[in-house]
Amino acid sequence: MTVRILAGTADPDAARALLGLLGQLPGAEPAPALPDSTALLETLARAAEAGLDELPEVVVVQEGIAPMPALDLIRDIALRFPAIGVILLTADPSPAVLAAAMDSGARGVVGFPLSYDELGARVEAAATWSAGVRRHLGPQRALPAVAGGTLIAVAGAKGGVGTTVTAVQLALAAHASGRSTALVDLDLQGGDIASYLDVQFRRSVADLADIADVSSRVLHDAMYVHESGPALLLAPADGERGEDVTDRSARLVLAALRQRYEVVVVDCGTQMTSANAVAVEVADAAVLVLTPDVIAVRAAKRMVRMWDRLQIRKPQDTVSVVNRHTRGSEIQPSLIGRITGTRMASSVIPAGFRELQSVIDAGRLQDLDARSTVKAGIWALAGELGLVTGATLPAARGKKARRERGERGDRGDKGQVTLETLGMTPIILVTLMLVWQAVLAGYTFTLAGNAADEAARAAAVGTDSRAAALDDLPSAWRDSASVGGPDRSDGQVSVTVTLKMPLLIPGIGDFVPITGHARTVDERPEP
Repeated sequence: MTVRILAGTADPDAARALLGLLGQLPGAEPAPALPDSTALLETLARAAEAGLDELPEVVVVQEGIAPMPALDLIRDIALRFPAIGVILLTADPSPAVLAAAMDSGARGVVGFPLSYDELGARVEAAATWSAGVRRHLGPQRALPAVAGGTLIAVAGAKGGVGTTVTAVQLALAAHASGRSTALVDLDLQGGDIASYLDVQFRRSVADLADIADVSSRVLHDAMYVHESGPALLLAPADGERGEDVTDRSARLVLAALRQRYEVVVVDCGTQMTSANAVAVEVADAAVLVLTPDVIAVRAAKRMVRMWDRLQIRKPQDTVSVVNRHTRGSEIQPSLIGRITGTRMASSVIPAGFRELQSVIDAGRLQDLDARSTVKAGIWALAGELGLVTGATLPAARGKKARRERGERGDRGDKGQVTLETLGMTPIILVTLMLVWQAVLAGYTFTLAGNAADEAARAAAVGTDSRAAALDDLPSAWRDSASVGGPDRSDGQVSVTVTLKMPLLIPGIGDFVPITGHARTVDERPEP
């Protein structure tokens, strides 16, 4: 039987010694050693996506591996990939270490310095156990990348960007899709989920900090089932108690929740602690919420860089979502993606404070109107994350309701628009007529004044004033023009020109006479 072996060790010398011995074992196919727990889990997850047969039979973990402690890593592998036999390498193979390793799910312990016989016996035992489990699972059953529920970690780039609103609505969307859902508040010093949902419950995640075995009964006692459906695991009312929640306890709690609920949404807040860093690390999807402003984008960039430096999560594995989005904003999602290096959600959450104000003030975020653009944006994000189906989204439900009503509402709206347009048509026509008539009046005044000026200048030099007045007039005004004068007195000559303003269209009819008058010095020589 061929035994595929994957090793995880941060010590290059130990890796060389281990791979050298594994290569001598009959039927063993050791893969290159991986230097940290993150790379090891990612490799196993990719293999699991292709099916059970692609997973190695044995995984060997050295106790000094980072960033996840070796026992926590073994426990995580045992929960997510139960068909793998895990072996712990340790410099202290004492009964206490052996018991702790077995409690975490290891199938064997090997001490340093490495022995060919001991290592071979442990590998053979782990491989035999793995083969038995795989026969039980059956050749046609594929092992999912994550055993149990889907975990979504929601973090904020900075305070006030809408992290808690997003987390709560994601949980409500998952529950509305018919999936059992838990909502966890790991913003341990300033968690507000209880306020947003008007909950007063004395137990919190801090009560689970010292419990080594987080069973279903323990979870049931610590959680509150909200009227809207999701089960809540709240942050402690006293912020200082948040320090009791360590990375180890957070890992145990989240693993237990994933075994009980189909969807687990974790509000990580904006301040990274060891506890909510675990949530970001083990989550199937990490959502980073930010607003389209320079301060928030810079904070998001700092956050993803910190996650990368601490080997919590890589930027390309983080989903950024823009809250309070407007089309007129200078900072658009595509630019944010380039700056932060994260994957941008195609869904955005529109700016809609008025929609939220009443439900937030009342502590009834679950009552947010189904027509709310904010709710539609967050539920669309839930669809991207695989938490809901298309039929669950508010827009889809609205279309279904209209179909069930036979589209009566749409037809009624169209008919109303048609009637309103017909009723406004006469008013629009009359308004256009009046505007055009006013233009004609102004133009006629201009023509009459100019004609009077030309006639007065012609009379002043002794030429035909009527011909001069009519010379530049358009034909529609020339035929009805009347030239009075010239009148001479006191060395001056004056002429009056009267035009008839056409009704709307020149040449159709008369409306009112408009007179232009001009006076100038009489330039004729004295007789």
